[in-house]
Amino acid sequence: MKADGKDLSPGRKAHLAAEAALRFRATEYVGSYPRIEDCPDSSLIPVIAVTGRSNSGKSSLISAMCDHHNLARASGAPGKTRALNYFRVPQHSAPPHGLYLVDLPGYGFAKVSRGERRALRAMVDRFLAEVENMVVLVLVLDAKRKLESEEESIVAFCRQFGRPLILARTKWDRLNAKEKNVARKDWKERGLSEITLPVSSTKKTGIGELLKAVRSHLPGSDSQKAAT
Repeated sequence: MKADGKDLSPGRKAHLAAEAALRFRATEYVGSYPRIEDCPDSSLIPVIAVTGRSNSGKSSLISAMCDHHNLARASGAPGKTRALNYFRVPQHSAPPHGLYLVDLPGYGFAKVSRGERRALRAMVDRFLAEVENMVVLVLVLDAKRKLESEEESIVAFCRQFGRPLILARTKWDRLNAKEKNVARKDWKERGLSEITLPVSSTKKTGIGELLKAVRSHLPGSDSQKAAT
């Protein structure tokens, strides 16, 4: 096995193999649903939801998590996605029942009316509060941006309803050392360090750590067994 034209050490090979095994492979698109009532039944299947500001790198991150190029194809028009997009991860990639990976509507730069923006946010809030078996929400935010009102309200919402949350800070490779230190300081001051993970879909860094964190919330995981 090689990376960047160089032979890898046995330890590095083992690390890459272990990380590859974490990815949600063979994931398939199920459909897009404008209403929660139309969504697939998840009473017996865990749900992982992903949300984030338009142009946050959300689509690229979903594709990296599933080891599938352009699985959640990034739209040419920011904020174009206005539906609940369901993907099915098969049993062999997420035993024992597989899972649904749900790409929630983007926000922030959507070229929609104020009323439609409120309606989309209400749909997302209702999804987070009501959808059965939602085990964790991944909130995606460009590492160069600070949390704004939208992200702060989602964090508060998850805390209010006891929804597990992971904050994925994308495009981490674009920050210099000073910017990374400033970002980490901000996470610490906000009390978000324990749930924040820096990632880069381009460099594939941090994806394994994110997948470990996500999988820790799935039924049957070691952390879930310890909690019962």
